[in-house]
Amino acid sequence: MRRWALLLVGGAVWLFLAAIPTLADGGPHVAPANSGFSTLTADGCAGCHRAHTAQGAMLLAAPTEEALCLSCHGADGAGATTDVESGIQYTVAARTTGSPVLGALRNGGFVEARIDSANPSRVTYMRNTTATSQRTKVSVLASGLPVTSAHIAFDGTAVGAKGIAWGNISGTPGTTFDPASNPGGTVSGLTCASCHNPHGNGNYRILNPIPAPHTETGDTFAAATTGIVVTDAALPPQDADGNFTDVRNYTVIQAMGGTGTLLASQVLALPGYTNLMGDYFHRTVPWDPEVDYTVPPPTGVTANDAPNGLASAFNGQINQWCSQCHSRYLAVTTRPYETDSGDAIFTYRHSNTSNKPCTTCHVAHGTNAEMNGTFSQARTYPDGSAGGTDSRLLKIDNRGTCQACHDPTETVPAGTFYGPTPSPYTP
Repeated sequence: MRRWALLLVGGAVWLFLAAIPTLADGGPHVAPANSGFSTLTADGCAGCHRAHTAQGAMLLAAPTEEALCLSCHGADGAGATTDVESGIQYTVAARTTGSPVLGALRNGGFVEARIDSANPSRVTYMRNTTATSQRTKVSVLASGLPVTSAHIAFDGTAVGAKGIAWGNISGTPGTTFDPASNPGGTVSGLTCASCHNPHGNGNYRILNPIPAPHTETGDTFAAATTGIVVTDAALPPQDADGNFTDVRNYTVIQAMGGTGTLLASQVLALPGYTNLMGDYFHRTVPWDPEVDYTVPPPTGVTANDAPNGLASAFNGQINQWCSQCHSRYLAVTTRPYETDSGDAIFTYRHSNTSNKPCTTCHVAHGTNAEMNGTFSQARTYPDGSAGGTDSRLLKIDNRGTCQACHDPTETVPAGTFYGPTPSPYTP
């Protein structure tokens, strides 16, 4: 009920919002227009703000920030190709509910997601001449399932109401804070603009260099002091009048290096294209079952995921960006799983080297993965409180995320496949 209340509140405002025309790629979020660099007669301001009849703080034309964002990017919006509630992207900018779906959003959705978390596929391959590793694919579901955790609880059911940025703190353990009693900084809430700059800034997914969760008196969140820029690819092509002729691809359908599927038109042109293509796990791409996995790859050959087309930059940058809030999670030292960090809570940690970004294991918006195993559903939060079945934004049920990369028994030979038959077009 909360979801519908959010979408229906302020009837007169919604009559206005429903009339917003569909906009080109970037919509009103293009930095040169809003900064005055490209024009001093910008039209986009009126899409979100009212100078004297605003319905929300910051002169918003809707009662809340979320309501305004969802008027275009929600399940019932019609002003953007991306539906962040349902976790899908539409094929055309002038979309209406029910129009063709391009594919599943990389970050899942806040209310539903299409992550086939119960049916991952894995093949063992020769990492080098002596060691094996695993390559895993998490496919796309034909329809969405309710999320089990989300960064923002739009519908009131997703986990996320604790108001703690786990691992957030600035300072040195034992000197400026007590790590044993401080699992993370408290916040009053996250909003879309906590992570994204609605006016545009030229960064990947218009991410704020320094995220800004909402805080009130008594909150202990420690904001970062040095911004992290996640580099973006070039904007889509423009016609002679300056109008964008394409839209970006925000789905999990991705080619190696990212350069061949940055635009929606490039996705649609893929051989045998269907909107169920793609791989949510995305540590390396493409996930190709025809490769001879009993032979080590040539020296220097990598296939790191790069949704912005910049394989050499994305992974390290997104790790640094996520660590703006979750500052005690980042572990780039040698073998941090064997090295005491000096932190009483986050003592030994998984490494975050350049080819293992946070987004390998987690989505940023919401996931439908289920933690229903005996051990997986008994995990506590860092403060020791019961975590229940919270899926921690993971992409695979229970702790299949661990098995997606590891065989601790070292008994599975290279070339061994496990799981349902994957699509031949992966991603």
